[in-house]
Parts: sequence; structure tokens; C-alpha cells
Amino acid sequence: MFKRQVKLVLVLLGSLALALALFSGQYKVKTESGITIITNGRRPSAPQGTPTKLVFEEVYTVGGGDSPDASFVSASALDVLPDGTVYVVDTKDSRVKVFDAEGRFLRVFGRQGQGPGEMNQPTGILVTPDKEILVEDILNRRLAIFALDGTFRRHISTAKALGLSGIQMDGRGLIVARSMGLAEGGKMALEVKTYDAEFNPKVRLGSFEMQITAQTKVNPFSAMDLLYALGREGLIYLGSAKAYEIRIVSAEGRLLKTIGRDYDPVPVTQADKDEMLKTLGGLPGVNLKDMIQFPDVYPPFSNFVLAGEGRLLVKTFEKGQAKKEFYWDVFDADGRYIARVPIVHDIQLWQDGKAYFFVEDEDGYRALRCCRARWER
Repeated sequence: MFKRQVKLVLVLLGSLALALALFSGQYKVKTESGITIITNGRRPSAPQGTPTKLVFEEVYTVGGGDSPDASFVSASALDVLPDGTVYVVDTKDSRVKVFDAEGRFLRVFGRQGQGPGEMNQPTGILVTPDKEILVEDILNRRLAIFALDGTFRRHISTAKALGLSGIQMDGRGLIVARSMGLAEGGKMALEVKTYDAEFNPKVRLGSFEMQITAQTKVNPFSAMDLLYALGREGLIYLGSAKAYEIRIVSAEGRLLKTIGRDYDPVPVTQADKDEMLKTLGGLPGVNLKDMIQFPDVYPPFSNFVLAGEGRLLVKTFEKGQAKKEFYWDVFDADGRYIARVPIVHDIQLWQDGKAYFFVEDEDGYRALRCCRARWER
């Protein structure tokens, strides 16, 4: 009798464990007020036969040579033409360096300064639908526009917004960017907006305000409230540090869909704090410890990119086995959580079946790595 009861308990526990496992991978879709709400459990739940293994095959790595023109002092952003030609902003060098689809150095243009065609620590770059090169020159409070061959064409002032960054465009004329300005009460405001072709603001998609005083404590993850990516057909993907949720809105700012999942928050350890303070460095006479207020746990994610086949890759703070390796959650075109994959380097851009990364050597110098990306079962 006792053995029978033990077996019954074991069967019950096994059934309960199975039920919990199934529940943790639950995928639900509902509609409220015309908004599609997609939720997922803690575990991936891919339909049978779905390729969920991400494989990278290196095409080239550039920027680590001895030539000042072909090497990077501090590469910060890139964009790619349809033929694979890649344009890379070197922030500290204040120049743009160009490589072909095989990684061969082609040319360099721009220089440090404030005159025509000169830049002051540029931070972003974009190949526009008109096949021009737009460079974000924030410290000069303007955008620098070049031809594909590097010939300077014009400047666009961004003085009203105290600078624009993270500019994204699509072929239909939609522009999304992040701006910084002053709000009421002496607050600093960061906003994500859409813009017209002349960079006049249209629709505010998100904002974050911070009081600027000598006693201000800064949460280093606050800027993650303003994550975004410009998708297909004029759709904009927005992320927040407050919840595991990706919001998909129209060009007019109308909420169409949300994608989220249950997750277990990752604690911010003392070792993590020490490493971040070390990475941030500091200024003479400034104690960063007195300025930064670390939260107890990390935000749900730190970044996301739109990959091929309508897939969405979301970088979490869950560490992998290798140094600087983190897990990325994978959602399919239907918003289903289908996989989690460990990746060492941040994906800067995913385009035409290729992923582009910045990788660092032991001395902290960056190189650009291009890899073919494919999904396997």
C-alpha cells in the first residue's frame, strides 16, 4: 500500500512538473481595443521543425591593422550599402572609413574640426534612401551630409534639439531619432520622435526626464527607456527598461501590437557595479560612485535588433558561459518566443543575411567583424 502511494505521488509530481514546463512556455494572443497583445512564458516554445540554432560564419574582420586610415581609434557606428560596402564612424578620429563587401579598405573622409565637412567626435552614421551619407555630429550640433565617395555636400543644424542621435530612415521617408533638450523645472529631457525630411519633429514616441542638480543620482540604465528600431512598412519597434515588452506602433504613433514574456530579473551584483564604474572611467575630481544609483536588478533587456524572416532578437542581461557572453531571446514573425541563443558581441546591424559586430582586442581597440548568419534546426 505504501509503495503504491509513493508511486502515485511520484506520478503526480511528474505531471505537475510537466504542467509547469508547458505553462512556462505558454504563447497567448489576444486583442484589446484593436491592439494585439502577445505574451510568452519563461521558456522558449518553438513549433516543431522551426530552426532555432543561430550560426555565424566570419566573412572578414577589419580595423586592426597598422595603417591609421584602415584602423580604428574608437569605432562607434556603421551602415551598409546593398552591395555590402560598409561605412564606419571612428568617433575619436572624427573620420569615416569605408570597406568593400570583402573587407578591403577603400577610402577615408572627414576630419576633426568645425568647418565644412569637419566633425567633432561624431557618434552615428546612416546611408539615406537618397544614397547620401549622413553623419551625426552631436558636439557641433549638426548633421554632416556626404556623397558616397566622401565628397562633402552640406550641413543640417540640430541646435534646436541640442543634437540628434540614433537616426533611422526607411525608403518611404519615415525618420526616427533621439533628441536631447531642456524641459520645465530645470530638467533634461531625452525624447524619441519621428521627423520630416527637413528634420522637423512630428510625433513624440517616448520620453525620459531627469532633474539636473548637484545631488542628482543617475540610474545608468535609464536611457534604455528609449530603445527603438525602424521596421518594415513604416512600423516602429519601441522598448522600455520598465517591463519586458516591445511595442509596435505606426508612423503616426498609434499602438498596434505588444510582444512580451515572463522573465526572472537578474540581480546587479557588486562585481557588476565595480566593472561598470571601471568601464565608465571618470573625470579628474569626479567621484562616479557619488553620481550613480544602481538598481537592485537589471532591466528586462538592454537592446534588440530586427533580423531576417521577421525575427526579433532581444539581448538580456543573463550571462552565458564565455567572457562577455549574454543570452539573446528570439521571437518569430508572430511574436512567439522560440529560442535563446548565447552571443559574445553586440549585434550592431543585421542586414541581408549578415550580422556586423564591433570586437575588442586585449588593449581595448575595436575592429569590425562581418559574419554570415543562418538558422539551423
